Amino acid sequence: MLFQLMNSDIPLSKNERIRRVALLSCHTLRNIAFYRAGWRGLSPRFRNIQFANSLNGNFLDQAVLEWCKLFADNNGKHHWRSVISDKKTFEEGLYQSIGINKSAYKRYLLEVLRYRNKFIAHLDDERVMHPPKLKIARKATVYLYDYLRNHPVAKRALSDVNLRGCEFYSALYRLAFWEYRHWK
Repeated sequence: MLFQLMNSDIPLSKNERIRRVALLSCHTLRNIAFYRAGWRGLSPRFRNIQFANSLNGNFLDQAVLEWCKLFADNNGKHHWRSVISDKKTFEEGLYQSIGINKSAYKRYLLEVLRYRNKFIAHLDDERVMHPPKLKIARKATVYLYDYLRNHPVAKRALSDVNLRGCEFYSALYRLAFWEYRHWK
């Protein structure tokens, strides 16, 4: 019986999937917050140190990878469509909350996917890297996080469920900013 429970061939239940998507939204917000705080909080004397640049770049890359699982990989196991029942209402709310229409969102999605595919996943022959701006990714993730806060299963998975998505992001940003500022 224990072997069966641990068997990875058994698909995740709907509740397990919802929990994972909720946690993934937290990870995405954390990595975006840490990346953005690094650009603003890192003192100038550390900006030219390889370690600091790599650390900050890794937060960017991880944020992009996690965000793509939630929003770009339409048939992926962790895409929001796999856990949201009312897809039409969610999608309409998503565009409204991020302040762009469907076609602008698709352009942004392609920009993020290009960065992921050409520079994170494969390192193709592109000569110039254009990392995506993360404001839309952050707003989309905040919307998903807040949407899931109202789901009973996701609520248990979100340790800071008492915080709205923007508050959760802000708390992580302040934490990282403080850490970067106090780096000796």
